[in-house]
Amino acid sequence: MATLVSLLSLLPVILAAVQAVEAALPLPGAGKAKLDLVLGTVSDIYAADQQIQKQIPGDQLVSVVTSTVSHVVSCFNALGLFKKSK
Repeated sequence: MATLVSLLSLLPVILAAVQAVEAALPLPGAGKAKLDLVLGTVSDIYAADQQIQKQIPGDQLVSVVTSTVSHVVSCFNALGLFKKSK
């Protein structure tokens, strides 16, 4: 249960990261590069913080963040928060 709570606590951070990356790099078709930026940043922070490492297993981190970013982007696209260029 503690791992689930720890993973859920990442949601606001992931939401903010996705919005920040999209604002900084509003390039169509660059989803993979944007995801890599979010994953790289989260991985760097994870590597530097032993407290987080104790709460969240490393093998779950990338999987959960990748899946969550995908859901966040899908939601934001459905709500029209990310504008697609024509």
